[in-house]
Amino acid sequence: MSVTGWTDGAHSMRTRLLTTMVGLVVLALVLVGAGTTVVASTRSASTTERHVVGQTLALAAALEDGMTVLNRPRLGQGVRERLRQSMDLEQIGLAVVPRDGSPLVVLNELPRVVTYDDLRPLAEDAAGPDEAAHTSGVRDAVAWAAAVVPLRSTATGPAIVVVASRRSVDPLAGTYQWMLLGALVSIVVSVLVALRLSRSLAHPVIEMAAAAHKIADGHLDTRLDSDPAGSKSRRPDEVSELVAAVNTMAEGLERSRGLERQFLLSVSHDLRTPMTSIRGYAEALVDGTISEPIQAGRVILAEAARLERLVRDLLELAHLDARQFALHLHPVDIAASTAEVVEAFGPAAAESGIQVTVKTSATNAAGIGDDVVAMVDHDRWAQIVGNLIENGLRYAATTLTVEIQSTGPSIQVRIIDDGPGIAADDLPHVFERLYVAQHHPTGRESGSGLGLAIVRELVEAMDGAVEAVAPPDGGTEMLVRIPSVSEE
Repeated sequence: MSVTGWTDGAHSMRTRLLTTMVGLVVLALVLVGAGTTVVASTRSASTTERHVVGQTLALAAALEDGMTVLNRPRLGQGVRERLRQSMDLEQIGLAVVPRDGSPLVVLNELPRVVTYDDLRPLAEDAAGPDEAAHTSGVRDAVAWAAAVVPLRSTATGPAIVVVASRRSVDPLAGTYQWMLLGALVSIVVSVLVALRLSRSLAHPVIEMAAAAHKIADGHLDTRLDSDPAGSKSRRPDEVSELVAAVNTMAEGLERSRGLERQFLLSVSHDLRTPMTSIRGYAEALVDGTISEPIQAGRVILAEAARLERLVRDLLELAHLDARQFALHLHPVDIAASTAEVVEAFGPAAAESGIQVTVKTSATNAAGIGDDVVAMVDHDRWAQIVGNLIENGLRYAATTLTVEIQSTGPSIQVRIIDDGPGIAADDLPHVFERLYVAQHHPTGRESGSGLGLAIVRELVEAMDGAVEAVAPPDGGTEMLVRIPSVSEE
């Protein structure tokens, strides 16, 4: 994907962030506004209904004096108007509701929202003069109430009902324009905040996308600024972690590429040197110019062995990298196995004038170390110790010490030489491939440069760890730790 494509994607992300945040604000405003309107309207209707019921009952009680079923006076227009105004009602009416189900008799005009079906139950519910039968409701935003005038004849005869109504007032009337203005201001503010926030989130993504594309194109020296100059606000922790991860990835890739190039150069050199010697001596033998053919044969044999060792180590590393090898783990006496490997290097150590000593955490009277058991592959363990011994003999001046110690849950094997030592800056890298080829020792063959890399791969495959340590009194110490097991 091109940088433009990444940038377009980041802009699209910024647009989505902006749209989402503004949409959420608008949705919240709509829900709050609608909820406020519904709640306010419901409360207003309920309050108005209670007011109308109270006034209707009071009006029914006031009309009781002097009114009988046979005396059914109508409320005059003036009286009704004064009552309506004083009681804060919209309309007042009177009606006679028969108990036998015959049509009601309207004495004064009833509110339009009230029907006969609303009033008929009142005649049945009115049980006597002490019974304040009434009903109420809200219809078409109009609250109404009807109450029976408590007459003595109501228990047996028709009921005289007073009906009143009042329109429910919208409590938010006159505030909608301010609510709308506040919503518009909120939306504008949310847009500005969302723009700033989306930019702050999308900008580092654009930078990282461009940097990742450059790294993919081979510019492994590309780095992201973890704390941009002139930035007024800190990056979010997650973005900072992602920036650090991208930089770490780029550093790792750059280092890997450097090691790869150095690996190829070193392998080419190590292959070319013995082949040059072999070819030179072979041509001399063919031409008959060699006075000592046996010596020439020894040189050719040594160089061929060197080539064989290099090719074997390369194949070994390839198998380790691909995990195309099997470990046959079983309890192994580390002290005895290590001693066997050290003994095999006796002639080489004697030839180099190096004294090799094996020490264990405890020895018996015969000088043989007590059993120190670990779950390892016997052959691979011998290979690990052999590579470390070979490396130690290459650098040691006069002595090479192998210490084996059991420390509870682990076994430590130390191989210490009295050579020139390793610089502190180089200690973390000695197990990288061809490290030795970068620091050729004086006067000795550097080997394939892959032995320590093989050691690390094998030790880690057996759940162990290996590191290089610089002792205070000089030299180099290779420390191997592996889990111990109880011998059954």
